[in-house]
Amino acid sequence: MQDEVEIFEDFLRRKNLKHSKPRHDILEVFLASEGHISAQELYELVKRQNTRVGFATVYRTLKLLDECGLARTLDYGDGTLRYEPDRFQHHHIICTSCNRTVEFLSPELESLLQQVQKKHYFTPQSYAVRILSMCTDCSRATPPQSRRGKDLETILSRDALQVAITNEQLGLYFYSRALEVTEDETTREVFARLVDEEERHLSALQQEYDALRQTHTWLDDEPALLHFDHERLESIFPQDQRNIAQSVRSASPAEALYMAMLAERRAYEFFHHYADKVGYPTGRAIFEQFAHEEQQHFTMIRHAYDELLDQARDQDST
Repeated sequence: MQDEVEIFEDFLRRKNLKHSKPRHDILEVFLASEGHISAQELYELVKRQNTRVGFATVYRTLKLLDECGLARTLDYGDGTLRYEPDRFQHHHIICTSCNRTVEFLSPELESLLQQVQKKHYFTPQSYAVRILSMCTDCSRATPPQSRRGKDLETILSRDALQVAITNEQLGLYFYSRALEVTEDETTREVFARLVDEEERHLSALQQEYDALRQTHTWLDDEPALLHFDHERLESIFPQDQRNIAQSVRSASPAEALYMAMLAERRAYEFFHHYADKVGYPTGRAIFEQFAHEEQQHFTMIRHAYDELLDQARDQDST
């Protein structure tokens, strides 16, 4: 583990970030984890070691570990990103029913992949194969009967909270990175306020989500009821570190705010769409609340954007 700690410390120094105790604890627990772990699962493990670590810190640290090459991000297409220590090139067989994952190595497969890439004039780079299948246990299992009607709203509430938490994580990551490279004072104030609000919202949502699971312990065994457009959710906020930095640096202050306005508009339209589609009051209320909050963010950014345009016009007229 010492090598990984040194790699992470060097990476943080180059980013002018502190190697704090919470980050050290998160790294330690992550490297000791087995299998493929979500941010939520890692957060619950880290809390046993350091109760003061917040979910937002765990999420941001995972992104940093991915950036520095110590973690690999895995998307199984079920709406939850998972992470694993990036120790060696390997592939995965994933059960489409229970998400059980088996890692395997195959020099023959890797050789074939390289041959196919070269044949089609692609330069071989890093890759990982995902084989979607069904494990023996799930194949033999009796298909589940219809859900209990009285529980549907609770299940949907859980699913809606998961969507909302994911959106807050994505927004927090985008505004945090944008804030790091923004120099204009007005734009920095807007991004700093958004970072603060996203952190508060994320913390409140996480507490609500944890309380729901603690009250209804059977929820963890229930498959998702709400199947949403994960790609659309992921596309609301730009997420690539380099693209965010490059886009914000190359933009004028007004253009940077306009970029944020477009993201908030997409978020509003996303949550408004699902609020119209969801038939259960509690789940619909969660989506309506978020649509309202994204609209408030849009209005706040638009106000700062209009002020910058007015200042530019005044300067041009003098």
